Amino acid sequence: MTTHSAHVQGHQMIKKTVTQFERSTKLLVLPFAIALEYVFRHLMKEMVQLVEKGNILCVQLWDVTDDNNHKNYENTYVVKMEPCEDYAIYCDDLFENCELSYGDEIEIYWDSNTNNFKFKLIN
Repeated sequence: MTTHSAHVQGHQMIKKTVTQFERSTKLLVLPFAIALEYVFRHLMKEMVQLVEKGNILCVQLWDVTDDNNHKNYENTYVVKMEPCEDYAIYCDDLFENCELSYGDEIEIYWDSNTNNFKFKLIN
């Protein structure tokens, strides 16, 4: 899995390539260190503890691929991937509506100003 990060417009952007596993499960996997640094440090302590204990955290995800037509996906969840330490964003609607496929390059980040994820399909 290729995952790295960059700073874009004051946000810590996670750039990654969609894997076959992610496509089949409709999960965007966030390695433990990436989740901690780029997502969890922006959430309230109680929210992080909820996910760490194996519960799901309901979040919103905005598709900002088209600058003039943002789409909101409310049925999005952050989950811990047991038994490993990685986390994932479950976003069934996003995978279906964007027709995300194996090998697609994406960017995603937690927007602290609006308290939701922003997603962008690169190719």
